[in-house]
Amino acid sequence: MTKSEDKPIAFIPTLYRQPPPTKYLGKHDGHDMYRWYITEDEYLRLSKLFGRDFQEAGLGATIVRGVPAPCQDCGKYTEFIDWVWTALQRGVHSSDFMFKALKESRQGEEGAHDVYCSECGLLTIAQSNNKSEGGAKNIWLAGRLNRSAYPAKPRQSASTSRKAGDASKKVVVWGKWWLDNNGSTARYRASLRKNLSDV
Repeated sequence: MTKSEDKPIAFIPTLYRQPPPTKYLGKHDGHDMYRWYITEDEYLRLSKLFGRDFQEAGLGATIVRGVPAPCQDCGKYTEFIDWVWTALQRGVHSSDFMFKALKESRQGEEGAHDVYCSECGLLTIAQSNNKSEGGAKNIWLAGRLNRSAYPAKPRQSASTSRKAGDASKKVVVWGKWWLDNNGSTARYRASLRKNLSDV
């Protein structure tokens, strides 16, 4: 496929310009690990990107090395959506494959690929561990990922995903995202109390 035949790059705009809420989890292999929570704004953008309600994935946060950093071009902080958007734009995985993997608690290894800003396309601080992808400055220069350069990995066994029986449980969709853009659950908890008092 030539560059002219590639699909156009579709950015995911947002006015959200603060770091997502995080929680320090300790060190792992010498790296500071954090839980990055998915805010309501990011949830809405992920729903648009996947073309379905992101709550169905059952994912409220991701575990990442380091803290979110602002994009050097547009100022948006690095978020989970940047990994998803980059994988879709570079043809690493389909949206259906990624959504199913998230639902089954199968997340890829963080640091395996260069990650680009979903707002403007600039390379973020999240880059491949061994620099094997070249660290192209932006998504246009990076182009589609050459998957033949990566060895095939063995399939993950079912025992390493969610506990047996969890996958068959019906996914709960609350109608509203539980974490607002300031990292507070107060609005969500208030709506639960109201719903319980209406019963």
